[in-house]
Amino acid sequence: MPGVTVSYFEWAQNFSSFFWEEELINRRLEAMMRAAYADVSAVAREHNVTLRTAAFITACHRILESRELRGLYP
Repeated sequence: MPGVTVSYFEWAQNFSSFFWEEELINRRLEAMMRAAYADVSAVAREHNVTLRTAAFITACHRILESRELRGLYP
């Protein structure tokens, strides 16, 4: 997962022509990973499921929330 996140950071930097120092990237990555773990582990406890299942539940919720906010485009 960190590789995908850092790849997104690289894309965002290239898109905006604004480049971050490695230390900043590492801090942002750690913050995102900690937040993601906290979210998924809370869902796992709430539903008494594995972290893998909780990650799937979290992803589905995010998709549904986005669909609700943006609408479904054909």
